[in-house]
Amino acid sequence: MTSCDIAVIGLGLIGSAALRHMSLSFPNLRVCGIGPDEPDDRKTHAGVFSSHYDQGRITRILDPSQVWGALARASIQRYAALEAESGVKFHHRVGCLRATDIPEEIAEIDACAERERPPHRLLDAAGVKAAYPFLAFSDAFLAWDEKGAAGYINPRSLIAAQLKVATDRGTHVIPEIVSSIDCLGAGLTIRTREGSVLRARKALLAAGGYCNTLLDRKLELQTKGHTILLAEMPSEEIERLRAMPAIISAFAHDAVSSLYMLPPLPYPDGKTYIKLGLSGRPQELPAPEPYFDAIHSGRQLLDWFHSDGRRDIAACMRTALQRMIPGLKALSYHSAPCLISNSAHGKPYIDALENGRIYLATAGNGYAAKSSDEIGRIGAMLCAKNEWQSDLNREDFRAVYAQK
Repeated sequence: MTSCDIAVIGLGLIGSAALRHMSLSFPNLRVCGIGPDEPDDRKTHAGVFSSHYDQGRITRILDPSQVWGALARASIQRYAALEAESGVKFHHRVGCLRATDIPEEIAEIDACAERERPPHRLLDAAGVKAAYPFLAFSDAFLAWDEKGAAGYINPRSLIAAQLKVATDRGTHVIPEIVSSIDCLGAGLTIRTREGSVLRARKALLAAGGYCNTLLDRKLELQTKGHTILLAEMPSEEIERLRAMPAIISAFAHDAVSSLYMLPPLPYPDGKTYIKLGLSGRPQELPAPEPYFDAIHSGRQLLDWFHSDGRRDIAACMRTALQRMIPGLKALSYHSAPCLISNSAHGKPYIDALENGRIYLATAGNGYAAKSSDEIGRIGAMLCAKNEWQSDLNREDFRAVYAQK
């Protein structure tokens, strides 16, 4: 039986960040991270999944939410040091263009730009056309062209960097799936599906949509399926779009209400893709159809990750992509499943579920990638010292339990 002071359960974006911060701040503690590696074949894998199996997530400071903006700023400020210590490149400063023709959103983002003051310029549709001639917006659009550290991160590489620093500092990692957490005596007994048993004084639970499978008292945690589209790019299009930033756009009158889009990125299969996803429901779909597919059981979760997502949503995104980049010559289109865990209040859960024993850092609400390092840091400090080490209001991050 292995023993440690603290076990971090779940080694995705938040868990790996927490593991690194514990290794930096508490070198005398025995810390162990538990979480499986990415499966070799998603469609035959029978274990757990994670949504970081991807090459690009947008990072930026401009965010209508003050909380998410603050979490992102703190995370971005540490990227350079993390890349230097780990030797792993994950941050790409290509900029982020946030565009909209919705008056309420224009006012909201303008207020955010005034409050946060990231390096940016405000462009109208003609200005966007001059700066990025391959993009097309109507005359009603305004866009905030954020520079500086804005762009995208490679989530696979970010996790690799976090774990590299943690393990170099002596942190132990067990690449297995936790099946149970039991409170026994003054500590915890943690068992994995593979048969390992670990004794720990405390645990930080950062297992995303799988958290409720390990808790007797369930959280208000909605796990929902999300479809992404990958458009394969030929070499001439890669060259034409070389200056393309990351993009977030909302539409008052279009096939979709809003979307996010990454510039052409190389993927492990040797091909280069533009990745996009919807951040609002497709307006073309019938009203009863949900944009996100609620997932209520482990069987549904397994079926979702074995699928290619929803074809109707992928078709809406393909239409939107072709409108935003007129004349785009894609070699092929592929859709894929992703997963979002939503909290009751729209912010991460960072809380003590049982003081001195079980702590929580989870629920990304679709925004955690750009803010994961700070979410992990706050969770690590809370678990290790039972202290809230952040200027953000602790009450905003309290866990909410499901009603029986």
